Amino acid sequence: MKKRGLMLKPVAICVMAILSGKASAMLHFEPSMITGEYSVASLAAFEQGAALSPGRYPVELYVDGNRIGRRTLAFSLATSSYAHDPSGLHPCLTGDDLANSGIKMTAFPALMQVKPGTCLPLEKIIPGAFTRFDTDNMRLNISIPQAALIHRPKGWVPPARWDEGINAVLLDWQLSGSQSRGEYGNSHSEYLYLTSGLNLGAWRLRDNSTWSSDGNAYQSQRQWRHINTWAERDIIPWRSELLLGDGTTSDTVFDAFSYRGVQLATSDSMYPESVRSYAPVIRGVANSNARVSVLQNGNVIYQTFVAPGAFVIDDLNTVSSAGDLTVQVREADGTLRVFTVPYSSIPVLQRQGHLRYALTAGHYRSAGEDTADPPFLQGVVQWGLPHDVTVYGGLLQAVRYHSAALGAGINLGIWGALSADVTQADSVLPDNSRHQGQSVRFLYARSLLTTGTTFQLAGYRYSTQGFHTLSETAERAMSGWNNTDVEVDAAGRQLAPDWHNYYSLYNSRRQQVTVNLSQSLGSFGSAYVSGSHQTYWQSDATTDDVQIGLSSTFHSVSWSLSWGYSRVSGQPDADRTLYLGLSMPLGNPASNPVYVTTSLNRDSNGNSTLQTGVSGSADNNQLSWSVAQGYDRRDGGSGDTSLDYSGSYGSLSAGYGYSRHYRQLRYGASGGVVVHRGGATFGQQPGDTSVLVDAAGAADVSVADMQGIHTDSRGYALVPYASQYQQNEVALDVSTLNNHTDIDNPVVSVVPTQGAIVRARFRVHSGAHALLTLLHNGQPLPFGTAVTSGSDGGLVGDGGQVYLTGLSSQDSLQAKWGTGAGQQCRARFSLPADANKLPLVQQQVNCQ
Repeated sequence: MKKRGLMLKPVAICVMAILSGKASAMLHFEPSMITGEYSVASLAAFEQGAALSPGRYPVELYVDGNRIGRRTLAFSLATSSYAHDPSGLHPCLTGDDLANSGIKMTAFPALMQVKPGTCLPLEKIIPGAFTRFDTDNMRLNISIPQAALIHRPKGWVPPARWDEGINAVLLDWQLSGSQSRGEYGNSHSEYLYLTSGLNLGAWRLRDNSTWSSDGNAYQSQRQWRHINTWAERDIIPWRSELLLGDGTTSDTVFDAFSYRGVQLATSDSMYPESVRSYAPVIRGVANSNARVSVLQNGNVIYQTFVAPGAFVIDDLNTVSSAGDLTVQVREADGTLRVFTVPYSSIPVLQRQGHLRYALTAGHYRSAGEDTADPPFLQGVVQWGLPHDVTVYGGLLQAVRYHSAALGAGINLGIWGALSADVTQADSVLPDNSRHQGQSVRFLYARSLLTTGTTFQLAGYRYSTQGFHTLSETAERAMSGWNNTDVEVDAAGRQLAPDWHNYYSLYNSRRQQVTVNLSQSLGSFGSAYVSGSHQTYWQSDATTDDVQIGLSSTFHSVSWSLSWGYSRVSGQPDADRTLYLGLSMPLGNPASNPVYVTTSLNRDSNGNSTLQTGVSGSADNNQLSWSVAQGYDRRDGGSGDTSLDYSGSYGSLSAGYGYSRHYRQLRYGASGGVVVHRGGATFGQQPGDTSVLVDAAGAADVSVADMQGIHTDSRGYALVPYASQYQQNEVALDVSTLNNHTDIDNPVVSVVPTQGAIVRARFRVHSGAHALLTLLHNGQPLPFGTAVTSGSDGGLVGDGGQVYLTGLSSQDSLQAKWGTGAGQQCRARFSLPADANKLPLVQQQVNCQ
């Protein structure tokens, strides 16, 4: 909110209403019609239709509807030589302003010949260009013909706006625990996950560690465990990231694994979101200035305006990995032409011309103690070629292991997307036996809109008997368990081992088939099938996993039915599950409804569990709760209740559950703190990238669209999970300001780099509100006099009155009602000691 002049007298209100109206001819106001000729300031600007007097104003700059950023620009009265702007004002745009707006500077020699800082006549230099100043929203709209703009993908942000953030220390935590009383005795369990870090310039240092405590009446164990530590920074000219320390390789070409070393790799997040994933290039022809819309699965995902002639769309951002694209070309005369571009995607596909790479060197790293850490060197690359083709490959060299891969992927149009690759590997296993083999992989995806069928991803891999991965050669034994920890349930009963942790190198993998299929059933809902089947050499055992499900909604009742089957090689018995769930809201779904849920679950042991519960939320969704009651054959009746709260300084949770065999109390907490130059700011878990709100003087102000987050007593707040290399709009809810606080810029735009903590600075004015009657030589200041106090001001109304906010007990102002030396004055004044406690101060001030 800004300081503003209020025209409180009736005559003044009428005059300003006239001034704000639109006129087709030059307006003239007779000063004597208001109060007297002496009492009126120069109204020349308003006579020419200006909504504001000339001067410097902070504005939001937009070019062809795309936000460029916030600028403070000088505005002068518009002349007849420029395209008419209803505001009556013309901005001073410099060469830097135009260059940052994406204009092709080299295409207009006149732009390159002016001195820096010179105001440029945009309309004269670029035919068809014009400006419109929206004074109500303080927004400057610049219209530039597409031919004069550098082609940028949608969502592109100039790297000059990328913010490395502030130097800071950060810590976030997640604590969970339980106290149980069961038939095998009492037990407790606590777990703490900590992420600590340091931001210094473009460098990010991070560390993940855990602390756990488990015990019962017979034993107790406490353990600190270090997970990983790494330092990273971006390399902007290469659109890459450099990582030193602990990381994980990509799984695009080779199987992913953890390492300790160094990696230089393409950073997908540095590219605009519209070009990060694969999408086909759309080409067409427009007969006139046309609107081109692209739809996928019935949704408009892209829209632009093109000039007559051939057009190319290469910055399409698809919302689904499958679903043909419908292109609509609406000509200027209303004619509509429609054509379809078949589209399917698989992970390896890249856009035409895009090169994606990763170079990694270091030591293999595993959490287990029974694995070696051989040194290795790996390089992988993907390159998008014309005609929707992508080639990819890689090399992996390590002690006792050598591997190479080569493949290609293609979008086949109506036939879907397909990729094929082959990997050659030479390895030495823990028993010192040498092996050589190959592995061939196929991936396929397709969407059939006519039938509603989507093959999200179907894969097939065949490996010869001598093929092994680096992870297998790093094992110290030919067979065993990767995790030997014994787990118990709430009653203290020992759980069965997880057979996914068992391995045997005597039986290498042979064939693997994976399928993910979904089918739309129209108004009856949808169905899905996903599964995998793995066979092994020298063994009849298989590893299988199948999930089948149906879901639908009838009126407000949602239901789902699923069946699952899982069996790991070596596991004695398969796991089977059958699940049926129902959910319906009570009350208005738009106003924190209470949901009633019922589920029936049956496992492979024949045990059935029936559970019914209610859940809801309150306090603007900051508080959520649930109560449930269940019954199964083994444990009889059971119950559970939980409560979760998310606030400005973190989240808290609590729960209680019981059955015939146990009673359990659960609790949890999470949050974060950032230590910076202004002190320590607590908040929710900040995530990888976050924003530090800096609104000094505005305490306990809510951050718009952020659940439960508000500024602390110093005006700081932590906004988590910011989007990297994209514009993030951070807004303060001005309705939560107190009566003596105003904010000039309630919305701030920031563009953080990866891992940054960026500062969003808000200009806050705290002080008294006053209605001042300004006198000069014993007479009220003229109507329309411009008054400034601090960084803002207002216009004098009838009778010399002006309304100002954010005033201190000892303040000053400057008034100007003409260009002559005798048409301006200054004043220093004092407000009552209790001015900040009063809703409005009224007093006279002499201006000299």
